[in-house]
Amino acid sequence: MDQLQSLLNLLAQANHLKHLPRTGWLFAGVAAPESIAEHTCVTALLVLYLGEQINADWANQGLDGPVDVAKAVRMALLHDLAESVVTDFPKRTTQLIGSQVKHAAEAAALSQILGDLPSSTQDQALCQEYNEAASAEARLVKDADTLEMIHQAHQYKARGHTNLADFFGPHRFYYPLSQALFDALLV
Repeated sequence: MDQLQSLLNLLAQANHLKHLPRTGWLFAGVAAPESIAEHTCVTALLVLYLGEQINADWANQGLDGPVDVAKAVRMALLHDLAESVVTDFPKRTTQLIGSQVKHAAEAAALSQILGDLPSSTQDQALCQEYNEAASAEARLVKDADTLEMIHQAHQYKARGHTNLADFFGPHRFYYPLSQALFDALLV
């Protein structure tokens, strides 16, 4: 596949994310929930600004140095891209099939989506790094991903949805600032 075709494929696959709902919300009884693309966009924005704040006081956040915010934002933008093929596995499905099966399916889908784009190999490695929480950046994206979900649960709760207890915790955060933001969301 040539590079132009790979870009066209990426565009077509990423477009699916705008129409695919986050299935956990469907199981919770939320009609017309957010799309995967909406979740990804807000997660990436949170990574950008949470990362900047963490870097402002990285030593007190338990780090040996600042996080690479650009790398983390790229990771956040990619972290759900495979769901354009395999869809959004809700928690109950992942518990049934196991995270290894889920991650293997996502890795195969991501390889297909990225094709022969110049950064395909590196981007696939970033997604594996994210899945394994193997770097400071991956842990930042994990925190932001969870915080965005909790914030969205609050939005649905404010609209009268009641079957949301699973979304509120318990959660473990990697950074004290993420924990503080979670605590603020619970108020």
